[in-house]
Amino acid sequence: MPGEPCRRVTVVIPAYNAESYIGAALGSIAAQTLRDVEVVLVDDGSSDGTIKEAERFVDVLDLKIIRQANTGPAAARNRGIGQARGRFCAFLDADDIMLPERLQEQAAVLEAKPDLGLVYSDLMTFAEAGVIHRTRRAFSDPCGGAILDRLLLDNFITTSTVMAPTERLRAAGCFNERRRISEDFELWLRMAARWEVGFIERPLVRYRRRPGSLSGDKLVAGLAALEVVEAFWLEHIEYRRSHLGVCRKSLARHMSVVGAAALSQGKRGTALSYLLRALAREPGNLNTWKRLVKLSLVAGHRAKSGLAADSKEIA
Repeated sequence: MPGEPCRRVTVVIPAYNAESYIGAALGSIAAQTLRDVEVVLVDDGSSDGTIKEAERFVDVLDLKIIRQANTGPAAARNRGIGQARGRFCAFLDADDIMLPERLQEQAAVLEAKPDLGLVYSDLMTFAEAGVIHRTRRAFSDPCGGAILDRLLLDNFITTSTVMAPTERLRAAGCFNERRRISEDFELWLRMAARWEVGFIERPLVRYRRRPGSLSGDKLVAGLAALEVVEAFWLEHIEYRRSHLGVCRKSLARHMSVVGAAALSQGKRGTALSYLLRALAREPGNLNTWKRLVKLSLVAGHRAKSGLAADSKEIA
């Protein structure tokens, strides 16, 4: 078990069958301008060559490799936090990449503003074919400060961009190991309810989007995020009473996202149910109305196609 902090930063990496990517992730840590760094890589039951690839960096990095049975990224990150000897913990998924100044800039922010619960940065999204988004602002609206009310509307914090004081992560209860998706969203909400959050507007992480990831199914991810928000309001009764408008809007926004995801998968009954529930809480939301109109058009088109098919059979 770790004693007093003896490093400035610990980078925690959960890894599962990441043989193809872990070298680039570790290489990006080796290239950091901040040198007072340890890395705790928790292999979450990989069956490929992840560990063998990681072991190539034992002479380059202060690297500790921990093996465990597959229990999910939340448990893997918690294991890493528990072993951390750094004053600050930074997270990096095994398929993402840091820019060289990431750790230096984030540590400097936390040291300059010791009241912050965490600091995160903008990011660049890429895939094998190249860059998808050069900034997160292309699809969300990240911000810093007292962010709780805005975070309840949309999780704009990506785990691979986060650095936090290690003791504050532990004080907040770390990641909920019962969740496989949105466990990070739940933790950021808990931390945003207690502390302000720092935001670095420059992209300091390259976030890899690839098929087969846990969050790739938008309907599953949307339902998980909605469940987190519903649980938050159930647990914070007084805050709900004093922020009823935020409560209704946050539930409506997440229900609308679920409706849109269901519609994209052809689940029209589910889509209609969630979109109507969203409108009941936020009647003026244009995005929800647009999604409902789209649902109606899809239903109308299918109905016409069915009538045409019936006519051909009669003829």
